[in-house]
Amino acid sequence: MAAIVLLLVSLLPVLFLFLFLKEKTKQKPRLNLPPGPKPIPVIGNLHQMSHDLPHKTAYEFSKTYGPIVHIRMGQIPSIVVSTPALAKEILRNQDLVFCSRPPLTVLRKYSFNGCDVAAAPYGEHWRNLRKIFILELLSNRKLPFFRSSRQSEVDQMIDSIRTRSDQDSPVNISDLMVRLSSSIVCRVVFGYKSKGKYGERSGFHDLLEEGNALFDTVFLADYFPRFGWIIDWFTGARLRLERNARQLDKFYNQVIEEHKISAAAAEKGQDLHDEDFVDVMLRLGKEEGSTITKDHIKGAIMDVLVGGTDTSASTVIWGMAELARNPRVMKKAQEELWSVVGDKGKVEESDLPQLEYLKLVVYETMRLHQQSPIPRESMEQCKVDGYDIPKGTLVFVNAWALARDESSWENALEFRPERFIPYHSWICHLQEKPSVPCAQEQVGTKFTTQKCNFFCFTQDVIGFYTYELCTLIYIPIYTI
Repeated sequence: MAAIVLLLVSLLPVLFLFLFLKEKTKQKPRLNLPPGPKPIPVIGNLHQMSHDLPHKTAYEFSKTYGPIVHIRMGQIPSIVVSTPALAKEILRNQDLVFCSRPPLTVLRKYSFNGCDVAAAPYGEHWRNLRKIFILELLSNRKLPFFRSSRQSEVDQMIDSIRTRSDQDSPVNISDLMVRLSSSIVCRVVFGYKSKGKYGERSGFHDLLEEGNALFDTVFLADYFPRFGWIIDWFTGARLRLERNARQLDKFYNQVIEEHKISAAAAEKGQDLHDEDFVDVMLRLGKEEGSTITKDHIKGAIMDVLVGGTDTSASTVIWGMAELARNPRVMKKAQEELWSVVGDKGKVEESDLPQLEYLKLVVYETMRLHQQSPIPRESMEQCKVDGYDIPKGTLVFVNAWALARDESSWENALEFRPERFIPYHSWICHLQEKPSVPCAQEQVGTKFTTQKCNFFCFTQDVIGFYTYELCTLIYIPIYTI
């Protein structure tokens, strides 16, 4: 075994030399590409972008080379845009050119080869799944169906904080929020009967945590299609991915079969208000002309679990961190909370529409602490800002830079929720000066609404407890 490993390592320099000479001798059409840093032979600019803060590196590149920067991620041509105007050009004006997702290793594996919304290429399948998400999971008429489960989970979290506070024990709010959002999402997806069955001790949450870590892993096969997969297997990254995906697939198959048995045993004319997300997907899959397969259901489950858990939790965690750093905003939010909640002692869902300032806090938190958008891929050659963008180019929108664009946001680094007054103008702000990429706008807007509700719903913590940041704060959520 050691001899085989030694042989593979010794062959790598020869392979790199071969690829370098092949690139040098290849006849390429002359294109007016965007400016950018000079790439190193074979690896391109990958060494500059593969560390923990690539968004800051890209931001520094934009100061030198302009708002659109050309880089080479290994053998893959890529561009990074860092201004709202160019983000709007790519995400809205030329959306049909840039609406496809690149076939990244981790996306292909967890989406069951594109059988979901996040990684599926633009087309009829993507539109149908998006419609299901909007109508069956994120619509206002669906929210009351999950009210009791949300309230139950939040009450348990508050009781846990109260108990530990009485014991003068430190409380890890980050960990609590991740667990809370995970529990709520699991009950929405798997149903009320999932409480305990898919809880922390079931091992399922460990699988999800490992999956989230793999989403943050660089797979060289994505940037060196000819030989990167060999290195991924050699480093063990691909083995981890295959093992985790296999375990999740087994779990999802078990869940789907259990729901099929429950549906078959249910009495005819059962109240559909008791449906969870898996039930909905199975019901729609039985309709005449439906193209929904088991892989589509599993891909949709993965979208909801990954997108609904970390994104909601990270918004709350970053929001609470910003409140602790800004006493003026904290005081204003607490005063609003006290005036709305009164003597009840806790936030109820009926209070959410009245918590307008807290919604502004959410919007400002999402502006400064964006989720990293999934890269896009150009489906055909086109022009952006006068530059040629070849077909198959990887496209990164640097949301971190957009949120700090001084031409769009006055005192962009300041945490000032009042900038979004009136609060319902938030979407209008994005349309005129998008600090965040508004791809798949309807779905994104609906998820934003759910984040607002989740944030406000958990704010018994800021209303009735005093908290502060640790000397060193590390938030293990995959944001930028």
